[in-house]
Amino acid sequence: MKKIILITALTGLFSLALTANQGLISAQSPQIAQTQGAIIPVAKAGLGKIRPGMSEQQVRRILGKPTSTKTEFSPGVGDNIRTLQYPNISLYLVPYVNKPKNLFFVYYFVTRSSKFLTPTGVKVGDTQSQVIKAYGKPYISKEGNVTFLVYGVGSPDSAAALTFRIEAGKVTEIQYSEQLL
Repeated sequence: MKKIILITALTGLFSLALTANQGLISAQSPQIAQTQGAIIPVAKAGLGKIRPGMSEQQVRRILGKPTSTKTEFSPGVGDNIRTLQYPNISLYLVPYVNKPKNLFFVYYFVTRSSKFLTPTGVKVGDTQSQVIKAYGKPYISKEGNVTFLVYGVGSPDSAAALTFRIEAGKVTEIQYSEQLL
């Protein structure tokens, strides 16, 4: 849950219209080093063949059976969240609106493995400059010795982000998140 809260906080960095509910965010917001950044098309957000908005069935066709599956109600979302854990990637899904409650779609995924490349070829272990060369000028935030390169996904008023966690100049984590409104 801390990761979801942190992702929500990071997503708020590029969504200027987002108002954070201080009761839901327990960690300090990262310091914003710059406020202008790239908005990338949805086609550039993904890991391997996984893309935002994919159905659970599509994910399972690509990745196979998860090592674990958990569905639990999230008061902050107001609905169930389904978590699919695989050895090198974690995915979080929510039900489609106005569809049967057993149909879920991907709204968040994260990896710390170099086995999954983004559509532009960036992977864990690449340098910060490789990310910027592939994606352009990011929103940058810092939290201690960790730098986050955040790219808005879709449009300037969209509440989705592709985030690269940088430690010692190298990508240590890649995540995609959508703010669920």
